[in-house]
Amino acid sequence: MAGCSLSAYCPQYVRQTVDYLKEFYPELSIIQECCGKPLYYLGEQAKFERQFGRLEQSVKNCEIDQLITACEGCLSMVQRSKQFESISLWTVLAQIGLPEAAIGKAKDSDMVFTIHDPCPTRDNVAMQQAVIKLLKDLGYQVKIAKLSGEKTLCCGMGGMCGVANPKLAHEAMVHRVETLPTKNIVTYCASCRSAMMNGGGQAWHLLDLIWGPVVYQGDKCPENTLNSTFTAWKNRYKTKQLLKNS
Repeated sequence: MAGCSLSAYCPQYVRQTVDYLKEFYPELSIIQECCGKPLYYLGEQAKFERQFGRLEQSVKNCEIDQLITACEGCLSMVQRSKQFESISLWTVLAQIGLPEAAIGKAKDSDMVFTIHDPCPTRDNVAMQQAVIKLLKDLGYQVKIAKLSGEKTLCCGMGGMCGVANPKLAHEAMVHRVETLPTKNIVTYCASCRSAMMNGGGQAWHLLDLIWGPVVYQGDKCPENTLNSTFTAWKNRYKTKQLLKNS
């Protein structure tokens, strides 16, 4: 389950990740349903329950043993429901290992990244450590922020603040970037990546580093596609088409 934001950000990386996972899980199913988290935080409880109910039914129809999620928000909602076993994609990748071509590919890079941990991961030490491991396996240098892990700060999008109070959300985005030791940021949430860019940082998603070119000091990060509603929905449709025959 890639989640709405990641599907809206980079369809090709979603497809590549699915193809790689299928080498280890030949019967891997793909679910493209919203977890309903935005409705939950907007207080639309009845609508949330209907949406989450659709997700639950999709998961049951797949007769899965475990749900792998690439979105920390989705994982938090699924784990709260306690309806089925779930795990983070990043924990899985740390366990099975990166593709051979990705291991050590950035060993000669002069880029130093700071990790922004999304809010839902505050208590998930295993996921945080998995992300650090993946970055080091890629060969990148990492500078850990003081306000990371259980002390991480909101990117500004938490609780649907970006919709309810855009001015406050932008102030939080700028503040978060200012607390980080470098403006070259890597995160594992597509919404957080967008927020870090809107706050003045240069931000990459972890999948950019796994599947994309090696990043060096001075390189520009990919465009902020989530700032365009049209592009985001177009990418979600493209993701669906790419995964149709997976």
